[in-house]
Amino acid sequence: MISGTHPAARPPRAPREAATGAAGSAADAPDADAAAQARLAAQRQAFNEEAAEQAELEREREVLEEMVQAQLKFEDEIMKKWIAMIG
Repeated sequence: MISGTHPAARPPRAPREAATGAAGSAADAPDADAAAQARLAAQRQAFNEEAAEQAELEREREVLEEMVQAQLKFEDEIMKKWIAMIG
């Protein structure tokens, strides 16, 4: 036989709604959902604006790169003409 004291039983837990205040938050749920949707919409808009800005910067970079290549090609043609003139 095991002798000794048994640990005391835990007190019963309160219902989850009462412990978290969920009973009162049922009316607040639409407001919380609306606020979450507003935050999500703002986050999407910020992302879309950032993505559009990055796309525009990429297009500008590509145009500048094409301009540099055209300038190098032009300078190469001038160099060839100088060499042909000298030789």
